Amino acid sequence: MKLLFIGQERSRLAQERGVYWEDEAQCANQLFRALRANGIDPNKCTFLNLFTDDSDGKKYADKNIDQKSLNKINKWEGEKIGMGNIVGRMLTHLKIDHTQIVHPSARGKIRAKALYIQHIREKLKKVKKNA
Repeated sequence: MKLLFIGQERSRLAQERGVYWEDEAQCANQLFRALRANGIDPNKCTFLNLFTDDSDGKKYADKNIDQKSLNKINKWEGEKIGMGNIVGRMLTHLKIDHTQIVHPSARGKIRAKALYIQHIREKLKKVKKNA
């Protein structure tokens, strides 16, 4: 099963550090840990951001869609996983079928490693059933 994880945009800190999802830096740690705990190799997944880097800090209506990413999303022949409410909202608006997960940088109870691992297990179990 091919998985495409769709994030929002790189944070200003990620831009300053020159890191991307694949570098397993910042919030990617939380996601990669949860994927591995559920028997999924993050190196076999694809990651991209829906919005351009300059969208960081902008309100939803002012964010700029990355056209290259959108083209890849539209051509993707595997499962699409939207990370977070903002991405989920835009994917729904664009009528792109996807499974939504809590963003790995989310705060609150879901931040606990065990809870996030369980959340990913439940969401990806649904993806596997529909595949």
